[in-house]
Amino acid sequence: MTAITLRTIAALSALLLALPAPAARAEAVDFLDEVVAEYGGGAAPTAIHERGTTESTRRGKGPVERWWQAPDRFRIDIAYPGTPEMRLLRGAEAWQQGRPAVAAMHGALVLQAARMALPWRLRDNARQVVDLGEPPTGFRKPLRTLQWQVREGIQLIVEIDPDSMLVQRSRGILTIDHASMEFGTIYENYRRVDGRMVAMLERHFAMGQYIGSTTLESVEFPAVLPAPTFEPVLPPGKTVREFRPAPVLSGI
Repeated sequence: MTAITLRTIAALSALLLALPAPAARAEAVDFLDEVVAEYGGGAAPTAIHERGTTESTRRGKGPVERWWQAPDRFRIDIAYPGTPEMRLLRGAEAWQQGRPAVAAMHGALVLQAARMALPWRLRDNARQVVDLGEPPTGFRKPLRTLQWQVREGIQLIVEIDPDSMLVQRSRGILTIDHASMEFGTIYENYRRVDGRMVAMLERHFAMGQYIGSTTLESVEFPAVLPAPTFEPVLPPGKTVREFRPAPVLSGI
């Protein structure tokens, strides 16, 4: 048997061992069905529009507005004192302040978008979700932990209270060129809005360090958002065609 054949067999064996067993996957699907039921059940929202206030340890406090539309559109505007922040994700394209986003920002936006309608997204992408059980998390009680491979180089680890069935924390891990960055969110102050559970307070972390919070004041679930919502605000004299960012394929 050749060395190439041996390496191929070893690689396939490792891949098969990494796949969750059918019984484990079925158990995770059943668990996610229960989670979604607690959040309001039914089909996933097709669009979300949120308003509130963001407070950054570095940039201060200002109004925030977020828009998300399935499957892959997301926008966030933050009116920080001095310089507002505008970020946009539209499929394979991303912008920051009207300019093409660098790979790290592109990946961070993919992670932000993945957190929207999170319980439904986990259920609907169950084939990419691995059930990690209840490992030690630092919380006072065990939490059911799920790992969602959003795409190559991007994964979201979600920790859920098995009693309340509510998401307590998520950790987004972005890997580019073998270097990883972690963005965490703790979810608090759950309320029911139009029949769906929403965490009205989010505490944000980067690489384990607290960086700020977002307090939501209004949440809407429209069927669709106006098309201009996801049009980038470009620098004067530029057009989308000539200023379009190159899709980021490697690492994210």
